[in-house]
Amino acid sequence: MASITTRYQPGGFSRALGSVAALPWRGWWVFPLLYGALFAWSHGILWATGRLPLGTFHPVFVVSAFYAPYTLAASAYINRAAERALIEFWPATGWPEADREAWRFQFVTSPGGYGLPAFGIALLVTIIAFQQSPPEVFGSGADRVILFAAYLPIALLGYWIVVLALAHTIRQLRLVARIHREAASIDPFDRVPLYAFSSVTVRTGLAYVFSGYYTLTVNGAFQAGNLVAIAVLGAVFAIGILCFFLPLWGIHDRLVREKDALMRELDRRHGQVGEELYRRIDAGQFEATKAVGETLAAVSELRKRIVEVPTWPWRPQVLSGFISALLVPVAVYLLTRAVAAQIGP
Repeated sequence: MASITTRYQPGGFSRALGSVAALPWRGWWVFPLLYGALFAWSHGILWATGRLPLGTFHPVFVVSAFYAPYTLAASAYINRAAERALIEFWPATGWPEADREAWRFQFVTSPGGYGLPAFGIALLVTIIAFQQSPPEVFGSGADRVILFAAYLPIALLGYWIVVLALAHTIRQLRLVARIHREAASIDPFDRVPLYAFSSVTVRTGLAYVFSGYYTLTVNGAFQAGNLVAIAVLGAVFAIGILCFFLPLWGIHDRLVREKDALMRELDRRHGQVGEELYRRIDAGQFEATKAVGETLAAVSELRKRIVEVPTWPWRPQVLSGFISALLVPVAVYLLTRAVAAQIGP
């Protein structure tokens, strides 16, 4: 039975996502609007103080304003994927249909209590990252103070939402592992439910990996010599990889055990049929061996089918796609650096 409850109030992060999803067109237009607001704030200060000529842009602010709306949009997208995956997986649970709404609520909603600690972490990281940023990025003296005022909402909101999204991700992926562990009607031959939640874990992993590559390539100037930013970048890549594999490890072990149990049972039946075949041959009942031989062939065919049953809960193209998304940008980056080194200044 599904031992889960909906008895908690959604936190601010989940309420924000829910409010956006309730808007027309599921509120996807809100995320670029948020980017525009952050862009307007930062450049409005720079233009008003004369730190930038009107109509020109600060590249770090243009790039950095992307993180908060991207993280919110990615979280909304993954929530939708989790809802669809739950529908596909539900037949494998063996639970009443009435219990599904409680699980859906848990998958897309995080409780409160994270907001204030996440804000404190975000503020600390923002200040340290800004202090470690090179002067060629944010200037020095009075210019640096003004640029900090322009940069603060972008960085603080970005880091705050990232921390909240990470807490939501951890909770969501723990639920993936839990529903795989507690489901009562897993059928190794029914691949649709088994593959369902890999669509969530791969999207989650790629969301983190993409933000890491975005930071490495587009926002590279801010990372130079910035130990906090580099540490966050490394953590993002590690989290992205773990998000794909770790929640599915439990169902993999379960499928291995169930496959082994099927093979043991089939080998026992195979032995019984083989003994009956030998008994009839030894008794000279050659005509009677035909039915036994057909049974033995059917058991052997079933054995081949069990051998082919996958124990990793994802389609082959999902794994290859994730690995390609992880490694191809690295190869391209290293190749361009090598070409640049050969060409020289």
